[in-house]
Amino acid sequence: MGEVGIDLATRRPQRLTVEQQLHADWAVTLACGGTCPFVPTTVEDWDIADPAGLTVAETRLIRDQIELRVRDLIDHRLEAIRSDRTAHQRRLASLLPGLVEQFAGRRSDAEIRLCADAILAQYIDVPVRSFILPLAHRQIRDCLAADVCHVLEAV
Repeated sequence: MGEVGIDLATRRPQRLTVEQQLHADWAVTLACGGTCPFVPTTVEDWDIADPAGLTVAETRLIRDQIELRVRDLIDHRLEAIRSDRTAHQRRLASLLPGLVEQFAGRRSDAEIRLCADAILAQYIDVPVRSFILPLAHRQIRDCLAADVCHVLEAV
């Protein structure tokens, strides 16, 4: 990596944290098949060999393969990734059961879903989303608990 200007001398591979797994909008794994941690979004598995124990020449080939795939992803598929609603739908699905239970009898399931969907949609373009779920959950609860839910009025 030093040959291409990237210093990894002090870096070590790290497992994804639970927060990273839960809040990822798109994930790329490297030839791990079913052994990778669960990431509740679109997961793309690239069939690229692990460079551990390989020669420098073999490792260069792997590095170059990864670079080509990343460039392709950025140049040709970034818009598709940005518009993918898988993570949004899973976040919504994780919020709805508790909200339906909390607001049963006060709000219809349709109202709860509309409110939650609208509030989560406000964060679609936020580049770092690790804080979104708790923030959105609080906003949804506050709106549904109010006498007049401003989100539902706007819909």
